[in-house]
Amino acid sequence: MRFKKICVIHLNQIGDLVFSLPLLKALRENFPDASIHSVVKPYLEELLSGSPYVDRIILRKRGLKAQRELLKNIRKNRYDLLISLSTSEECLTLTAFSKARVKAGFSRFPWNVCLDVKDTIEGHNSWYNNLKLLKRLNVNVNKNDYVGLLSLDKNECDLTLPNKFVIISPGASRRRFAKTWGEGKFAELMLSLKNKYDLIPVLVGGKDNLEYNNTIIRKLRENDQGKGMDVINTTGTGLRELCSMIKDASLFVGIDSGIMHLASSLDIPVVGIFGPTDPFYVGPQNDRSIVVREEEMKCVPCYLKACNHRDCMKKLTVDKVLHACEQILTK
Repeated sequence: MRFKKICVIHLNQIGDLVFSLPLLKALRENFPDASIHSVVKPYLEELLSGSPYVDRIILRKRGLKAQRELLKNIRKNRYDLLISLSTSEECLTLTAFSKARVKAGFSRFPWNVCLDVKDTIEGHNSWYNNLKLLKRLNVNVNKNDYVGLLSLDKNECDLTLPNKFVIISPGASRRRFAKTWGEGKFAELMLSLKNKYDLIPVLVGGKDNLEYNNTIIRKLRENDQGKGMDVINTTGTGLRELCSMIKDASLFVGIDSGIMHLASSLDIPVVGIFGPTDPFYVGPQNDRSIVVREEEMKCVPCYLKACNHRDCMKKLTVDKVLHACEQILTK
């Protein structure tokens, strides 16, 4: 089947957007003459800017008026193929009334009745599931990971960074707080990496991580016995500038998050700290990566269900994470 106009409605998180890059690449390779449009939340536009796999970025803004305008825009384009990677009621409603010739996405009854081609989501939203959907569409896939697919044509970092530094990504969004490891543990790890490998810590995260990251810095100051160890706090930095910082880092250490996938896609050494989520679906995809987790827990993975103990993260020691850092730094 030939498609001349293709639209992809993306999910709202950074990691999900990164996982969609090999899907976009496969669509470009299979339909080189097609015009490919991506519908994204405004803050994710930076990650697709300049991408060779997308011809047009359409913003999915908040508000009823913006939603009506978006639907009008989608219907006007009369796409040959529309793929909704989201199973939200809003996105599947857009899909249902899109006037697209072929509508594809993931099952979520009853909104998925509009889909001509569909599959189920196993585990987490991930490249694994996107690949299943592409197979349903008979789209050939030549690249099975997102490594190297982010487009960074210039350095957009205004900071002067040290020659050797480690990106530390401690926080998750409020609704993903179950994945966090602990402020004191991160402070201890940062001090060890500075003492053993002379790596200056660079803290990253969204604006909602500011208080959490400031607590880490306070605990670090308490632990370094007044020596005033250097630490750079870039919490709240824009995504393009964040990527520019990450690509020059000696190491990334952080919880399972979108920022971890940015680091993995830029192919720097990654140590991913995992608890309730499953690295089979959402582990870092570059070869220079190690996943650290508590292996012998029957409740893991729980896919972020309500939990009254969080032992998968609380029992994970600094020594275990530091050992993973040593392994990957000496490869």
